[in-house]
This record gives sequence, C-alpha cells and structure tokens, in this order.
Amino acid sequence: MPPAFSILLISDSHGQRRALNAALRWAVGAAPAIDAAVFLGDGADDLAEASSGTGFSAPWYKVRGNGDLDFSIPDTVTLTVPGGSSGTRRFFLTHGNRYRVDGNFQAITAAARNAGAEAAFFGHTHVPYWGQYRGIRLLNPGSIGRPRNMAGPSFAVLSCPAAGPLSVRFHGLVSRGQDLEVTPGSDTGK
Repeated sequence: MPPAFSILLISDSHGQRRALNAALRWAVGAAPAIDAAVFLGDGADDLAEASSGTGFSAPWYKVRGNGDLDFSIPDTVTLTVPGGSSGTRRFFLTHGNRYRVDGNFQAITAAARNAGAEAAFFGHTHVPYWGQYRGIRLLNPGSIGRPRNMAGPSFAVLSCPAAGPLSVRFHGLVSRGQDLEVTPGSDTGK
C-alpha cells in the first residue's frame, strides 16, 4: 500500500515570521515527508520569505484571508490529492470569514459539498478544530501567529491514506530561550 499523502496546514501568521519559520524548519525534516502545504489566509506575504529561508519546498496552496491585501490570491480553492478509495480526495479551502465559521458551519459545509469535497479547511477563528458537520469533515489548524486559545500557536498535519479515514495531528510551538520549538501533538484520527 502506498504511503499516505501528507498535508501541512497553517493559518493566520499575521506577520509572525519567527513562528512560521519554526514550523517550516520542522516540516523540512518531518517524517513522513510533507507532500503539500496549505495556507488558509492572513499572512500570505510571509510565505515566500519563510519558505526560502528554511528550505521548505513542498508546493503551497493558499487562500486569501480578510487581512491579506493581495487580491490575486483566490478566496477559495478546491484541492485534489492522491488517496481514498476512489484514488483521489477533494478538499475545500477558504479563510472562513465569508462563511461565518465563528458562528456555525452551515455555509462552509454547503460550499464544500457543492465543490464535491469531503472536507473543508479554514482559519479565521484562530482556534484549532477537527470535527464533522452534516457529513463534511472540518479542519482549522488554529493560528500560528496570534492564537486565541490557551494551547498557544498551532498548525496541523493531515494524513490522507490510500484507504481509510483522514487523520490529523496538531502541533504547537513553545519558546525555548530565543528559539521556538515544535511540540508534537497526538493523532486525532477519524
């Protein structure tokens, strides 16, 4: 069986390049290797510098957040990756502000369903989330730059196996003197 396709998910860096750099340095040596990266808005200008400065080279898929000024970045993306029983898996990417994700999940799940996606990835709330609503998986990696929860800065890695359910591992960042280090989380499974 082929290895699972692995996706790094980051959101809401808000100019905190030190945190973004720490996550990308970790991702360069991650096992299993990161196959693709998703940025879910609010800090898109941080990506190019952080990627080149850390040697991170996986392809980026990004959406514009309400704080991003580059209007050439799309508001939504439908991403298709290898995996699943049909050979591919589809994901709906958005920042979340246009779908009122801080109030409920009706709009974002409807948009994901219309896109033929099994899951929706979003940011905006700055709080990690992994759940399901009306048959659509929902994933928010939290904020790497300005968290609004007690756990602190976070990002996620999604595993997309050839067979079986998606699984997510949330990672945090902690200060160790002048450095930020990644603290691995536990798998959250299906």
